[in-house]
Amino acid sequence: MTAASRQTYCKWVVNSLKALGPSRPKAVYDWIRKNEPIPSADLTGTTSDGENLFEKNVRWARFDLAKAGTISSPSRGVWALRSPSSPPSP
Repeated sequence: MTAASRQTYCKWVVNSLKALGPSRPKAVYDWIRKNEPIPSADLTGTTSDGENLFEKNVRWARFDLAKAGTISSPSRGVWALRSPSSPPSP
């Protein structure tokens, strides 16, 4: 199986936050590992500096979703889906 796309990672992050509610990154990583079909290359791969490829891709997905206004950080280190009526965080 080939590496998952950035769009797929975004979908997985949204799915995890729908299931978990506001969560810390580790809980999001764990939920995605248990509930989504992650390619083994992503789970075992590392970047040139030794960082886990899966976790890096999840963080990029969070960045993309935050930039699009889909998720917010209600407190430091917590990711949450933004309700349609809530204003963007500063």
